[in-house]
Amino acid sequence: MSEKMKAAVLHGVDDLRYEDVDIPQLGEHDVLVKICACGICGSDIPRVLTTGTYHFPTIPGHEFGGEVVKLGSAADPALLHKNVAVIPLIPCHHCKPCEIGDYAQCEHYDFLGSRSDGGFAEYVKVPDTNLVLVPDGLDPEASAFLEPISVALHVVMNNEVQFGDDVAVYGLGAIGIFVAQWAKAFGAGHVFAIDLDPKKVAVAKEMGLTDAICSAEENAVEIIMAKTNGQGVDAVFEAAGSGFVFNQAFDILKRKGKLGLVGRPVGNLEVTNKAYEQLLRKQICIKGTWSFEFKSFPHNAWDIALDALKKGQIQYKPIVSHRLPLSKTYDGVRIMADKKEFFYKILVKPELDR
Repeated sequence: MSEKMKAAVLHGVDDLRYEDVDIPQLGEHDVLVKICACGICGSDIPRVLTTGTYHFPTIPGHEFGGEVVKLGSAADPALLHKNVAVIPLIPCHHCKPCEIGDYAQCEHYDFLGSRSDGGFAEYVKVPDTNLVLVPDGLDPEASAFLEPISVALHVVMNNEVQFGDDVAVYGLGAIGIFVAQWAKAFGAGHVFAIDLDPKKVAVAKEMGLTDAICSAEENAVEIIMAKTNGQGVDAVFEAAGSGFVFNQAFDILKRKGKLGLVGRPVGNLEVTNKAYEQLLRKQICIKGTWSFEFKSFPHNAWDIALDALKKGQIQYKPIVSHRLPLSKTYDGVRIMADKKEFFYKILVKPELDR
């Protein structure tokens, strides 16, 4: 194996360079993963273009998986040549949240792709405890989707969606489309999947989300209220980061309904007096969700996500719009930032450079 590899390295704000770097040196409990695919997340756009990472240089990318090709001295030999997905959060294991397995709230965590080097590379160093084995028979490309699928599962579980609930999901990016699919898998009655982009709505309908609504062409509130006999929905999930959606959610929520927040606002979010009054009168519960669950008890969210993928309860292939070589990572970031062409999920695949 060559001692050098190709990577998309962030040297500063809006300075992402495709270049040769050293292949990471492994600690005794690390493995080296050869990247099959890495998704470009919406959070990578500001990370690359405006805010930067925690230090420079850094290799971004946190939605990835691939094949284990090298082991640290203490890593399990059985891991070699296994296909894996990678959990990018590396908890400290010493703070109070870590003591109870609430790693998403770790006070001193590391994170591949923002605090440490991530998946926009040919290879990445990963602690052996952060691997999820991808079984034979499942497309290795699926490994790049387990992170957003697990985030979406956390959203639905955190807001306690029940069988028969009516649910509305605003924003059909990767997280939103997976939240909608999870709500359906949990037995929700109506799942209203709402987006301004008619092409994303069309994809949602192809994936079995028959109550998908293009809010640029139809009145979502009127449709939802009509299909729920004027009752509204039990839960609204805001995955668009939109202040308008935040305020509109109160129009369609039932009394004592739940507003689940996962989208990150791109501008100032202002709450209207009307929305605030409805929040009080309807006694709405507002709950935010951050990241994914990463523990084994009482359940392992990543294993649940993997099982749902195997069974076809959660689909990912219809949302892949671009597969780009690693050398074109910056182009993928710009496609998402500039919005000059249709995109859904963009995957970076190093093999396309070979």
